[in-house]
Amino acid sequence: MLDEKFIEQLKNKNDIVEVVSAYCSLERRGGSYWARCPLPGHMEKTASFNVNPVGRFFYCFGCSKGGDVIKFIMEMENLNYIEAVRFLADRAGLEMPEENFVEEKDRDEKIKQKQVRLAILKDTARFYVDNLRSPRGKEYLDYFSGRGFDKKTITAFGLGCSTDYDSLVSHLKNKGYSFEEMLGAGVVSYKEGKGYSDFEAKRATIPIIDAFGNVIGFVGRVLTPKADRMKYKNTSDTSIFQKSRCLFNVNNLKKLKRELGTIPYVVMVEGQIDVISVYANGIRNVAASMGTSLTVEQARLLMRYTDTVIISYDGDAAGQKATFRGLDIFKSAGLNVKVASLPDGMDPDEIIKTKGVDFYKNLLENAVPLIDYKLAVVRKSFDETTIDGRRKIVDHSLKVIAESDKDFEREELLKKLSDYTKITYESLKRDLEKNTRDSVKALPSVSAVAEGVFKDGSALIKAERFVLYSVIFGKSYAAADDLEELDFTFLRRDVSLIVLETLSSGAKINPSTLADKLGEDYVAEVNAIYAVGDSIKSESATDYYADCVKFLKRNKIEGEIKDLQEIFSTDTDTENRRRVAEIIQKKLIILKKLKTEDKK
Repeated sequence: MLDEKFIEQLKNKNDIVEVVSAYCSLERRGGSYWARCPLPGHMEKTASFNVNPVGRFFYCFGCSKGGDVIKFIMEMENLNYIEAVRFLADRAGLEMPEENFVEEKDRDEKIKQKQVRLAILKDTARFYVDNLRSPRGKEYLDYFSGRGFDKKTITAFGLGCSTDYDSLVSHLKNKGYSFEEMLGAGVVSYKEGKGYSDFEAKRATIPIIDAFGNVIGFVGRVLTPKADRMKYKNTSDTSIFQKSRCLFNVNNLKKLKRELGTIPYVVMVEGQIDVISVYANGIRNVAASMGTSLTVEQARLLMRYTDTVIISYDGDAAGQKATFRGLDIFKSAGLNVKVASLPDGMDPDEIIKTKGVDFYKNLLENAVPLIDYKLAVVRKSFDETTIDGRRKIVDHSLKVIAESDKDFEREELLKKLSDYTKITYESLKRDLEKNTRDSVKALPSVSAVAEGVFKDGSALIKAERFVLYSVIFGKSYAAADDLEELDFTFLRRDVSLIVLETLSSGAKINPSTLADKLGEDYVAEVNAIYAVGDSIKSESATDYYADCVKFLKRNKIEGEIKDLQEIFSTDTDTENRRRVAEIIQKKLIILKKLKTEDKK
């Protein structure tokens, strides 16, 4: 474990609002901040991600992930605890207190394992580069040169080659790496009876580099495709390389953003060769996924560098299918999406070679918004010369137009559809309104999302949270004694006990460390308690607190009465039933008094 004082200093130096703001756009509402969740694996249209600056916690009410600034960096950068602490220490200019580590074998082993794997990948990349520069690599160098890549481009992307099955294995073995470590890094493979061999054997190689400049994997391409060999071969997923979580050329995007401050848009192409070709011709704001299947994680990664993406996939059928997948994922992630339609059967690399970079730049400049692209595809998908085809064009076009949440855009698109189909604008508008009424619901506002979470289907939970919030933050209208009189439910019972225990010892509650004391299972609940304070206006907080206390007292007595009535109905002893009846009567009097006070 790290020294607690250092961790507290680290959190003070890394304001959670500032750190999170580097990954998403935060909007202040009340005493906290809201955004669409930036966490990997979660995609949403409505902001349900909350950052509480006082409690120094984040929590997403959609994916239920939360924690402090260290946990946030662990999630966003795919780092373990110590790596995230190092990341934040570097950000704040703090020196890691190595002498304060307590021996933790598992954690140390994982850190060492990652360092070894990164070292193997780096040495492998250098080995491939040296191969390309040697006489053995001539045919591979000719291949890259034939693609139009000059020496500067080849060096910039670390291009190389594997000339055989065995030399890499021997090279790494001579450097002291074990076969197990090579396998873990994904650079070698093993087959029974054949032993260990270069995973990218006899291929031109392209290293995959992450945002920190680390080589994390490779793409290999055979020069002469054969039936028994894949044209392209990616490193298999490892603890370091996960295809679904990375983008090719993200390291250069990071550099570009540092230079420009803002990247107006990123061109998303289908393959690594396309990226290198486009980049070599002066378009540096380009990236590619590891294959045509885009993921939420890749969309989120892209959002760190831009808010607009132009999809420029191949013009063939496979490329168009990939475009549709990309449209849906990028739109849902919150990116502004445009599509640059390419001539059939051509990819960006071919267009630049045959028609020139200016022609390609013109395609990018004339990229259309995704809704226009979808409508164009609908028209191509059906035969407009037939009655059935025209009806399908209208029906599918209206469904696409219904996706727009802008009235002026709907009106403009309906007019275009009217001109195209010769159906009156008024008729199309009526059909659109009917479809919208039947299938499209308004998205909830940030406050509506929050309110729904706070209630959790029960006014009881909201009341419990607000009472706890008020005591924890030492509000003038709140008293710790109230906690002793109330019975809290579920996790809130444990929170109330730790708060009472702390206050009774004469210490003050530290909101920023409360979740740490309770443990990881309580992070979500503590964040919900802190966030509920934003749902109540400050001028009405005093009265609301009093109402919550009364409500909880009533709820407690009503529960006790219910339990006593159960005992009364099942107990056969006359004397016991008499005593229970007396207790019920007394509690009913107290309950009536509380209800009378509420009416005043």
